[in-house]
Amino acid sequence: MEWVRVAAFSSSANLGPGFDALAVALDAFYDIVEARIEYDARGVIVDRVEGVYAREVPAKGNTAAAAAWRLLQLLRIKDVGVVLRVRKGIPPGKGLGSSGASAAAAVVAVSRLLRVNPPTELLLEAAGYGEQMASGTPHYDNVAASLLGGLVIVAEVEGRLAASNIKVDATFVVGVPMVEMPEGKTGVMRKVLPPRVELGRAVANWQRLALLVASMIRGDYQLAGKLMMGDEIVEPARAPYIPCYREVRSAALEAGAFGVAISGAGPSMIALVSPGAAREVASAINQAYSECGLEAIVRVARVAGPTTIVASK
Repeated sequence: MEWVRVAAFSSSANLGPGFDALAVALDAFYDIVEARIEYDARGVIVDRVEGVYAREVPAKGNTAAAAAWRLLQLLRIKDVGVVLRVRKGIPPGKGLGSSGASAAAAVVAVSRLLRVNPPTELLLEAAGYGEQMASGTPHYDNVAASLLGGLVIVAEVEGRLAASNIKVDATFVVGVPMVEMPEGKTGVMRKVLPPRVELGRAVANWQRLALLVASMIRGDYQLAGKLMMGDEIVEPARAPYIPCYREVRSAALEAGAFGVAISGAGPSMIALVSPGAAREVASAINQAYSECGLEAIVRVARVAGPTTIVASK
């Protein structure tokens, strides 16, 4: 195989009470990473970063390059060079797992290019390392969603990362306000969270998270939407920092959304909807942003599949 081209979809983490544990892959946006062997080089080189949301950054600061390098390290492959081209189709810094998607696409591209089949946990570790380049810490929920597709649950088990994905047939509306957020936005949005939580509130969140997963599996999206809005810890702390949070939430619910939540650390928001109400909810969200004086991208999205090879030679 001379080269391989891989696509990875955007993701939305938390879905309300699932902080750092739950995420869903969505086909609203996607990144593409192309990898090829460079026989006269060693390590990983980023040849080009292009696309609508391209960021011209050095290879050492590129999440795809860092993930690919970590994968080679974990596989103990030293005598090969890999050249990457990254096409950014996911808006960066908007709570849509942009950096995680690039990292996920890179590790799949490199493993297929080298004809190796690493276990999922190793791919997650490498992609998480790459994603850390952008956010300062690995967020395995976003990475796992882009890598595995579907609704994904991640947890540490006996000191090792474990992830499980569930195929669900759900429809969301994604609202992306095109606003500038603080540098290191994810870290900033973590600092606003309470350092301690009263046991009763924590229990309430655990209960809602468990029932949210069960309701998504059953296809009871009306209940799932209510549970998405039941977070008592993270979303209330972050909501004041999300542009037009109340306006978008109210508009989506009035238009028929089952539930609304911040997408990851924001500023994007997601609404769980029935397919029949998707267009009306999208229009309402777009109007809410417009009345707030903000330009926004609003898209109807379905739950996406895993990182996928789209071409190879």
